[in-house]
Amino acid sequence: MKKYLTVAGLALSVAVLLAVGFNLGLPIKLRFANPSMNYWAVFVLAVALPFALAALVAALLPVKRWIGFCVVWFLCAIPCSVFSLFAYYEAANVQEQREDGAFMLLDSVGVANVDYRLYLSNCGVTCSWGLVVRAERDGPFGIKVVRSIWSEYRTLDEAQLMLAAPGVLRVVESDGTAHDIRY
Repeated sequence: MKKYLTVAGLALSVAVLLAVGFNLGLPIKLRFANPSMNYWAVFVLAVALPFALAALVAALLPVKRWIGFCVVWFLCAIPCSVFSLFAYYEAANVQEQREDGAFMLLDSVGVANVDYRLYLSNCGVTCSWGLVVRAERDGPFGIKVVRSIWSEYRTLDEAQLMLAAPGVLRVVESDGTAHDIRY
């Protein structure tokens, strides 16, 4: 039975750490088509991360496993619980409003099988509102593969996205300022 728990703990650890690492460290990110599901995924990962790390420690340290499990769980659970509460609050807000306030769609251009979308983004607490262009490709099960290709913060809140030439997108702000983007 212990062998199965160790294997299950290692599998959970690897899955959670890969999901977190894949979405933090790479230029290409996985996102759900339903915006509230992105926040629910963060909530689930924040809740699962302390258990995954603790299971990994318990599987790797044969001596005094449960002490290591409890220490790692406690040190990781406090910040993760705060983070999960923020994710829960945002998920509930997005579900209620039916729109993600962090990325509001302004315009979209389809080229081949990729949708280039212009968003108004608040980028979080550390910066002001701005424009973001992302390349999005639909995948199975309502998952999108997303790559940010351009951003400009402290700009106006209205803009249009258009295809300027083959391989070049143009973002035109409401004051006439144009930004050419190679994709």
